[in-house]
Amino acid sequence: MSTGAAGTARRGRASGQGRGMSSSDLTVNEAGPADLIAAVWYTLGFRPLNSLVLVALNGPRGRVGSMLRIDMTPAWFGPSGVTAVLDAAVEALTGPAAAAFGGAPGEPGKDAQDGLPSRVVALVAVPDALAVPPPMVVRALPQRISRAGVWLYDLIGVTPTAYRSLLCPDGSCCPPDGRPLSEVEASRVAMAHVLRGDRLAPSEADVIGDVGQAVPAGEGDGPQVPGEPGERARRIWWRTWNALLGNAKGWSTDQLGLAPLHDSFLRDAIFVRLAAAPGPTRQRFLNQLLAGQSPPDLSGYWEELFGELPDRVLLARGEEILAALARRGTAAERAPLLAILALLAWYRGNGVRTRLLMERLREEGPELPDALPRLAGLVEMLCTAGIAPPWVEVPVQADAE
Repeated sequence: MSTGAAGTARRGRASGQGRGMSSSDLTVNEAGPADLIAAVWYTLGFRPLNSLVLVALNGPRGRVGSMLRIDMTPAWFGPSGVTAVLDAAVEALTGPAAAAFGGAPGEPGKDAQDGLPSRVVALVAVPDALAVPPPMVVRALPQRISRAGVWLYDLIGVTPTAYRSLLCPDGSCCPPDGRPLSEVEASRVAMAHVLRGDRLAPSEADVIGDVGQAVPAGEGDGPQVPGEPGERARRIWWRTWNALLGNAKGWSTDQLGLAPLHDSFLRDAIFVRLAAAPGPTRQRFLNQLLAGQSPPDLSGYWEELFGELPDRVLLARGEEILAALARRGTAAERAPLLAILALLAWYRGNGVRTRLLMERLREEGPELPDALPRLAGLVEMLCTAGIAPPWVEVPVQADAE
């Protein structure tokens, strides 16, 4: 599941047109379907094909929230395949992860925060999405979602060259042949992502292309089962890590070893350094972790540390360094790196990358070393339950106007 940050949307003249849309930490006012499609692309990290994407609209102003992609490939194998896709969609909207789509388990038809009907926009991205008559899954989806007690705000068909609302009867804004996909590429959401350096991966698999493949056993940086590092070893590693985060001259990722990352205190310190808000509280916890001391219960500090929007530049730099280390490691050596990167991807709201990293971790090392089973289980639970990062709930100015 992929979670975007808060934005706003409101029904307009054209089906799916909104007051605002958001993607990650971007907010765009007076947005339309092209902006929503671009938000889906950049939230997932690639242009989905043969996919059904569900997008939650939360709150009275329709904040763009969680996204879920369902593989549509089985739909081409007849009615049973279509049924499987529809069942997966209804399960996402009414099952354990329903809270991510605005509804609470047991009350799938109501927004958990304000009592409004749960609303979703569905994107059907298949080559014949705009065909007449429409594909079977397009015909069946509105009724199945309605029976589940969820308001289908819009249904948008997307082909490799065009898009349009499949619910809008107005041919002047939603012509039968669709609008050119170049409008999505030129939308304000897409342009904002491009200007800040975001790029789309060629395919879903390429979303984790930066971590590469594990090197053969025996060719990595260190022993397969390293000993527990002491405080001095942690602080030596930490000094190099901070220099690299700051792009200091004369420092290289080759100066960082992989073995220390099997230490849970150092892994926790990396997450706190990249995700927590700067200040004396964060520094106090970092000092405790680097000293090998378990910090106290964070519940009382949760809002202070993790309630703000993440520092996108800092997170990107940290992930770049960790991915470079992962490319040097054997499966056993890089397992902690994949787990940390998966947790950071969840915190950024990129559920696709989180899932792919966890799948790669499980493929490369079915027997996880040290304390990784607990960390891996935590990340998988966050995704399975559709739990959003804490900063997602921070209200944006558009909602206060």
